[in-house]
Amino acid sequence: MPILRQAYALQALRELGRLAPDLARVRANRSLEDSLRSLSEACQTTLGMELETLTLFDARSVVRLFGHAEQARILAHLMDERARTLAEHGDFVGALSDTVYAGQLLMCSRQRFGVHKDAGAADALERELPKPPP
Repeated sequence: MPILRQAYALQALRELGRLAPDLARVRANRSLEDSLRSLSEACQTTLGMELETLTLFDARSVVRLFGHAEQARILAHLMDERARTLAEHGDFVGALSDTVYAGQLLMCSRQRFGVHKDAGAADALERELPKPPP
């Protein structure tokens, strides 16, 4: 069973890597609603869960849903992207809230999975996501 969970987490990372350039492009070229919709779709595609539903709960409860640190990292990345989107559209309070939530996700991930696995998740995310253009 752990092998299936690991395969699922790696597939989610690859899917996020495939979607990352599109998310950045949508953030730069479209309305706030379109950008937020793209982030919701990315969360549904990568994690199989609704972004809006996940953000209703505290970070610790959300991390407990996940079987791997990579999943918490993916959600933290999506929350960071949402914070950037909100900031670009002038919602600095919402951006700050999403940034804090992303940090809480990472902290809870380290508490649940340990520093070694969380660091491995960060490395995996770094490998799978394309580098942003300068």
